[in-house]
Amino acid sequence: MVERRFSRAGSLTQRVYTLQPTRPLVLRITLWALVCALGAAGGAAAVAAWHAQRGGAPANQCNAAPVDAGREQTELARTRLALAQESAARAAVQKTADGAAADVARLNAEVQFLRGQSKTKPPAQAGAPRR
Repeated sequence: MVERRFSRAGSLTQRVYTLQPTRPLVLRITLWALVCALGAAGGAAAVAAWHAQRGGAPANQCNAAPVDAGREQTELARTRLALAQESAARAAVQKTADGAAADVARLNAEVQFLRGQSKTKPPAQAGAPRR
């Protein structure tokens, strides 16, 4: 009995099988066309709702606001003054930094001189002679 089942299963596995669509080609094409049509209708409805929400007004162009010439000149003069102040402040800081660098160089030269003097000095005699 057991052998019959195996022999029957063996004959089923030896056959050649091919995949066949479960739905006819016309039905599949119709379904795809329906899905595409519904998607397009949904998109059109979304665009119509968007236009209705906006009130159908055209998009505003980006126009520059009119500028008062006097106000523009005042702003330009203020900016030039700020630039001049910044330049003066930078010049003062640079002058101070240059002076400090010169002082450092002078002090380094003095230190080098004093170090050289202490190395060449003869050994000092230790105090007064003992009695």
